[in-house]
Amino acid sequence: SEMLQFAKKLGYEYLGFSEHNPSQSKHTKQQIIDLVKNRNEEIEMQNELHGVKTFKLMETDILPNGELALPQEALDILDATIVSIHSVFKTDKNEMTERVIKGLSHPKAKILAHPTGRLLNERYGYELDFDKIFEFCKKNNKALEINAYPNRLDLYDELIKTAVNAGIKLAINTDSHADYQMYLMSYGVAQARRGWAEKDDIINCMSYNELVDWFK
Repeated sequence: SEMLQFAKKLGYEYLGFSEHNPSQSKHTKQQIIDLVKNRNEEIEMQNELHGVKTFKLMETDILPNGELALPQEALDILDATIVSIHSVFKTDKNEMTERVIKGLSHPKAKILAHPTGRLLNERYGYELDFDKIFEFCKKNNKALEINAYPNRLDLYDELIKTAVNAGIKLAINTDSHADYQMYLMSYGVAQARRGWAEKDDIINCMSYNELVDWFK
């Protein structure tokens, strides 16, 4: 409710909710499905109250075997999912690339979050073969995230420029865990500009109806 009110204040046409997937180790499969269903109902109710359109997304872990950490029944009721790596970073470059591509191959997987996994002044992240990632994204209509959170700024500018040159779509995401963090969008926009991205390169510059079609 607070984030939708803030989105309205910012003049947003829509907002995507993309919490992390429920823990597989702490929930049964049915509990995870029920949690996603209940969350969707809450989002739809709040959407009607605040007049800002919503997308029911989720940030889903790509497991070490390349599978997604959500059951198919939960994925089916999402508009789309953002996928990301949050574990087992010390993996061979080729293996990690195959892991990411397998995760992105799911029809509901549309955006790869913080693609290098770096945290500024904390960790270098993992290695990927971005030529292969770009080729896959171009062929299969997938986007890469520009994460606006100040300790991520991931993708970095050189990779943004390479992605733009390759015709890859990008999504600027604030990674907000509270409403005031939505102000971080300016950092993501600045990062996109450093990589010479333009409005037509960014999927969340699309209108709501255009993005609905893109997700499909």
